[in-house]
Amino acid sequence: MINTDIEKAVIRSQHCQRNFDLGKDIPEEDIRTLVHASSQCPSKQNISFYNVNFITNRLVIDEIYKHTDGFIIDGKTEKNTQVLANLLVAYTKNSKSEGWYMKKEMTDETHQTQLRDLHMSTGISSGYLNLTASMLGYSTGCCLCFDEEKVRSILDVDEEVLLLMGIGFKNPNKNRRVHALDDNKIFNSFKKEEISVNFIK
Repeated sequence: MINTDIEKAVIRSQHCQRNFDLGKDIPEEDIRTLVHASSQCPSKQNISFYNVNFITNRLVIDEIYKHTDGFIIDGKTEKNTQVLANLLVAYTKNSKSEGWYMKKEMTDETHQTQLRDLHMSTGISSGYLNLTASMLGYSTGCCLCFDEEKVRSILDVDEEVLLLMGIGFKNPNKNRRVHALDDNKIFNSFKKEEISVNFIK
Protein backbone atom coordinates (compact mmCIF):
# COMPACT_ATOMS: atom_id res chain seq x y z
CA MET A 1 0.00 0.00 0.00
CA ILE A 2 2.81 2.41 0.87
CA ASN A 3 4.53 1.64 -2.44
CA THR A 4 1.31 2.46 -4.30
CA ASP A 5 1.02 5.82 -2.51
CA ILE A 6 4.61 6.68 -3.46
CA GLU A 7 4.03 5.70 -7.08
CA LYS A 8 0.88 7.86 -7.23
CA ALA A 9 2.82 10.79 -5.78
CA VAL A 10 5.47 10.35 -8.48
CA ILE A 11 2.82 10.46 -11.22
CA ARG A 12 1.21 13.55 -9.66
CA SER A 13 4.60 15.24 -9.54
CA GLN A 14 4.85 15.01 -13.35
CA HIS A 15 1.85 17.31 -13.78
CA CYS A 16 2.56 21.00 -14.03
CA GLN A 17 0.08 23.24 -12.19
CA ARG A 18 -0.69 26.51 -14.01
CA ASN A 19 -3.11 27.96 -11.44
CA PHE A 20 -3.33 27.81 -7.67
CA ASP A 21 -5.83 28.45 -4.88
CA LEU A 22 -4.26 31.52 -3.27
CA GLY A 23 -6.91 31.71 -0.57
CA LYS A 24 -4.91 29.23 1.49
CA ASP A 25 -1.53 29.37 3.19
CA ILE A 26 0.93 26.48 3.37
CA PRO A 27 1.45 25.57 7.05
CA GLU A 28 4.86 26.36 8.53
CA GLU A 29 5.31 22.68 9.39
CA ASP A 30 5.01 21.75 5.71
CA ILE A 31 7.39 24.53 4.69
CA ARG A 32 9.92 23.17 7.17
CA THR A 33 9.58 19.73 5.58
CA LEU A 34 10.08 21.22 2.11
CA VAL A 35 13.16 23.08 3.33
CA HIS A 36 14.47 19.82 4.79
CA ALA A 37 13.88 17.93 1.53
CA SER A 38 15.64 20.52 -0.62
CA SER A 39 18.61 21.15 1.68
CA GLN A 40 19.33 17.71 3.18
CA CYS A 41 19.21 15.63 -0.01
CA PRO A 42 22.43 14.17 -1.49
CA SER A 43 25.01 16.31 -3.26
CA LYS A 44 28.56 15.46 -4.29
CA GLN A 45 30.66 15.22 -1.11
CA ASN A 46 27.79 17.04 0.65
CA ILE A 47 28.88 20.36 -0.89
CA SER A 48 26.29 23.15 -0.96
CA PHE A 49 26.48 23.99 -4.66
CA TYR A 50 23.20 25.95 -4.49
CA ASN A 51 21.13 28.14 -2.19
CA VAL A 52 17.35 27.80 -1.86
CA ASN A 53 15.08 30.83 -1.46
CA PHE A 54 11.54 30.25 -0.16
CA ILE A 55 9.24 33.11 -1.18
CA THR A 56 5.72 33.69 0.16
CA ASN A 57 5.65 37.49 -0.29
CA ARG A 58 2.95 38.09 -2.93
CA LEU A 59 4.51 41.34 -4.12
CA VAL A 60 7.82 39.60 -4.81
CA ILE A 61 6.13 36.64 -6.51
CA ASP A 62 4.01 38.92 -8.70
CA GLU A 63 7.06 40.96 -9.68
CA ILE A 64 9.00 37.83 -10.66
CA TYR A 65 6.01 36.67 -12.73
CA LYS A 66 6.32 39.80 -14.88
CA HIS A 67 9.68 38.49 -16.12
CA THR A 68 8.72 34.93 -17.08
CA ASP A 69 7.98 35.38 -20.78
CA GLY A 70 8.88 32.33 -22.81
CA PHE A 71 5.95 29.92 -23.05
CA ILE A 72 4.08 29.85 -26.36
CA ILE A 73 0.27 29.61 -26.60
CA ASP A 74 -1.33 29.87 -30.05
CA GLY A 75 1.83 31.38 -31.45
CA LYS A 76 2.08 34.10 -28.82
CA THR A 77 4.54 34.39 -25.95
CA GLU A 78 2.94 34.13 -22.52
CA LYS A 79 4.20 34.60 -18.99
CA ASN A 80 4.56 31.44 -16.96
CA THR A 81 1.74 31.30 -14.41
CA GLN A 82 3.13 28.29 -12.58
CA VAL A 83 5.22 30.75 -10.55
CA LEU A 84 2.02 32.38 -9.21
CA ALA A 85 1.87 29.77 -6.46
CA ASN A 86 1.31 29.89 -2.72
CA LEU A 87 5.04 29.34 -2.36
CA LEU A 88 7.74 30.12 -4.92
CA VAL A 89 11.14 28.47 -4.52
CA ALA A 90 14.16 29.97 -6.29
CA TYR A 91 17.40 28.04 -6.63
CA THR A 92 20.53 30.19 -6.87
CA LYS A 93 24.16 29.28 -7.44
CA ASN A 94 26.44 29.20 -4.38
CA SER A 95 29.95 30.03 -5.58
CA LYS A 96 31.24 30.18 -2.01
CA SER A 97 30.99 26.39 -1.86
CA GLU A 98 33.46 25.98 -4.70
CA GLY A 99 36.57 26.96 -2.73
CA TRP A 100 37.93 23.42 -2.76
CA TYR A 101 37.95 23.59 -6.57
CA MET A 102 39.75 26.91 -6.61
CA LYS A 103 42.81 25.31 -5.03
CA LYS A 104 43.36 23.57 -8.35
CA GLU A 105 44.43 25.18 -11.58
CA MET A 106 41.26 26.56 -13.16
CA THR A 107 41.07 24.79 -16.50
CA ASP A 108 38.15 24.37 -18.91
CA GLU A 109 37.83 20.81 -17.67
CA THR A 110 37.63 21.94 -14.04
CA HIS A 111 35.01 24.53 -14.96
CA GLN A 112 32.93 21.94 -16.78
CA THR A 113 33.15 19.69 -13.73
CA GLN A 114 31.90 22.56 -11.57
CA LEU A 115 28.92 23.13 -13.85
CA ARG A 116 28.14 19.42 -13.97
CA ASP A 117 28.14 19.12 -10.19
CA LEU A 118 26.13 22.34 -9.78
CA HIS A 119 23.38 21.28 -12.15
CA MET A 120 23.33 17.68 -10.95
CA SER A 121 22.96 18.79 -7.33
CA THR A 122 20.27 21.31 -8.22
CA GLY A 123 18.41 18.64 -10.19
CA ILE A 124 18.54 16.17 -7.32
CA SER A 125 17.35 18.78 -4.84
CA SER A 126 14.51 20.05 -7.01
CA GLY A 127 13.46 16.43 -7.61
CA TYR A 128 13.34 15.77 -3.88
CA LEU A 129 11.43 19.01 -3.36
CA ASN A 130 8.94 18.22 -6.12
CA LEU A 131 8.24 14.69 -4.89
CA THR A 132 8.02 15.76 -1.25
CA ALA A 133 5.54 18.48 -2.18
CA SER A 134 3.47 15.93 -4.10
CA MET A 135 3.50 13.52 -1.15
CA LEU A 136 2.25 16.35 1.07
CA GLY A 137 -0.64 16.89 -1.34
CA TYR A 138 0.61 20.02 -3.13
CA SER A 139 0.85 20.72 -6.85
CA THR A 140 3.98 22.09 -8.48
CA GLY A 141 5.40 23.68 -11.59
CA CYS A 142 9.03 24.31 -12.58
CA CYS A 143 10.03 27.37 -14.59
CA LEU A 144 13.19 28.10 -16.56
CA CYS A 145 11.78 30.72 -18.94
CA PHE A 146 12.60 33.85 -16.98
CA ASP A 147 14.81 36.90 -17.31
CA GLU A 148 17.60 35.76 -15.03
CA GLU A 149 19.10 39.21 -14.52
CA LYS A 150 15.75 40.77 -13.61
CA VAL A 151 14.82 37.93 -11.22
CA ARG A 152 18.24 38.15 -9.59
CA SER A 153 17.67 41.87 -9.01
CA ILE A 154 14.20 41.28 -7.52
CA LEU A 155 15.60 38.67 -5.14
CA ASP A 156 18.54 40.99 -4.35
CA VAL A 157 21.09 38.20 -4.76
CA ASP A 158 24.50 38.26 -6.43
CA GLU A 159 24.46 34.70 -7.73
CA GLU A 160 22.87 33.24 -10.84
CA VAL A 161 19.22 32.16 -10.53
CA LEU A 162 19.03 28.54 -11.69
CA LEU A 163 15.41 27.45 -11.35
CA LEU A 164 12.00 28.57 -10.11
CA MET A 165 9.43 26.15 -8.68
CA GLY A 166 5.88 27.02 -7.74
CA ILE A 167 4.32 24.94 -4.95
CA GLY A 168 0.79 25.22 -3.71
CA PHE A 169 -2.83 24.22 -3.52
CA LYS A 170 -4.51 23.07 -6.72
CA ASN A 171 -7.30 25.40 -7.85
CA PRO A 172 -10.44 23.22 -7.56
CA ASN A 173 -12.35 25.37 -10.06
CA LYS A 174 -9.96 25.10 -13.00
CA ASN A 175 -8.20 22.50 -15.08
CA ARG A 176 -4.54 22.56 -14.03
CA ARG A 177 -3.50 23.71 -17.54
CA VAL A 178 -5.70 26.82 -17.63
CA HIS A 179 -3.92 30.17 -17.38
CA ALA A 180 -4.23 31.53 -13.84
CA LEU A 181 -5.31 34.97 -15.05
CA ASP A 182 -7.13 34.18 -18.30
CA ASP A 183 -9.55 31.24 -18.59
CA ASN A 184 -9.41 31.47 -22.38
CA LYS A 185 -5.77 30.44 -22.47
CA ILE A 186 -4.69 26.83 -21.98
CA PHE A 187 -1.10 25.70 -21.75
CA ASN A 188 -0.01 22.68 -23.76
CA SER A 189 0.54 19.33 -22.11
CA PHE A 190 2.99 16.67 -23.26
CA LYS A 191 2.69 12.94 -22.80
CA LYS A 192 5.47 11.37 -20.76
CA GLU A 193 7.92 9.72 -23.13
CA GLU A 194 8.80 6.13 -22.46
CA ILE A 195 12.03 5.65 -20.53
CA SER A 196 14.04 2.57 -21.47
CA VAL A 197 14.66 0.51 -18.33
CA ASN A 198 17.14 -2.36 -18.49
CA PHE A 199 17.75 -5.04 -15.86
CA ILE A 200 21.23 -6.52 -15.77
CA LYS A 201 21.37 -9.57 -13.52
